[in-house]
Amino acid sequence: MGVRGSCLLVCVILAGCGSSSAPAPSALPAPSPAPAVAPPSSGARVSITPFGLIPFEATVAVGGQVTFTNNDIVPHDIQGGPDPDHRDCPEIDKVSFLTPGQSRATDPLPIARTCEYHDHTELDHHGFGGRIVIR
Repeated sequence: MGVRGSCLLVCVILAGCGSSSAPAPSALPAPSPAPAVAPPSSGARVSITPFGLIPFEATVAVGGQVTFTNNDIVPHDIQGGPDPDHRDCPEIDKVSFLTPGQSRATDPLPIARTCEYHDHTELDHHGFGGRIVIR
């Protein structure tokens, strides 16, 4: 018998050695539920740098506050809403004038909406404005 015949004989023998019952199908694990989206935090932080406000967008829960910290070497003046009236989100106006190293939080933000803000000392410079998303 040649190599081919020997291989065929071994295959036939091995096929006859197993049990007559078919192997049990492996159980698949149940799919994991999709992770829940984390609710927004009650607070966020914005850093005022020589290059602008970081991050551009902060997200907080309804009733949350955003704390601004002046990490620059010059004063900054944070105001809510577009110029000239600042009436869109008056809670941001509380931040107002910050000297280097100083921090101050907005008043609690009571309504789900998006509020724009800007730095009055840097009106002509890109990057010194941003928004707060309240959810």
